[in-house]
Amino acid sequence: MINEKELVRKEINKRKESLSDDTAADLSQKICRRLIQTEAFQKANRIALYYSIKGEVETVSLIEEWYRKKKIALPAVSGKDLLFYAYTGKENLAAGAFGIREPKPSELITREEIDLFILPGIAFDHNRNRMGRGKGYYDRFLSETNKPVIGLCFGFQLKDRIPTEKHDKKMTFVITEDKII
Repeated sequence: MINEKELVRKEINKRKESLSDDTAADLSQKICRRLIQTEAFQKANRIALYYSIKGEVETVSLIEEWYRKKKIALPAVSGKDLLFYAYTGKENLAAGAFGIREPKPSELITREEIDLFILPGIAFDHNRNRMGRGKGYYDRFLSETNKPVIGLCFGFQLKDRIPTEKHDKKMTFVITEDKII
């Protein structure tokens, strides 16, 4: 299973490397427009998002557009766990684990307070399964929630089937530039 997951990760990473910044920005904008039109996004008051890095669906613009209208929470790695803190502006971010921008510890937002979770992933499939980077942070954090979970990805990250394990958290929706599953 691990070898199969690594093969998928390598294939997707090659595709990401060939994606131009302009194309990624255009596709990201389409994906985020689809996201904000969903009922789950419209109804949510507290949203857990991710601060995108190169190769992921870009969410920085989305965060900046919405953080004054809805409470946006971003993840910070703490040991083997994720903690979510309120986003209050770019000036309150710092490089965290793995070099990803994280909010400086401030207002902690608990799993129970979050209405909607929006996640990145390496790959997703048509059964709404998600493959992450392999550390299990999101799977552990989301194991005890029944709130909606949306995965954002570029169309080439959507596979017919990806390898899964019993602890993997299924998405409520997966959104690409072309469709919502």
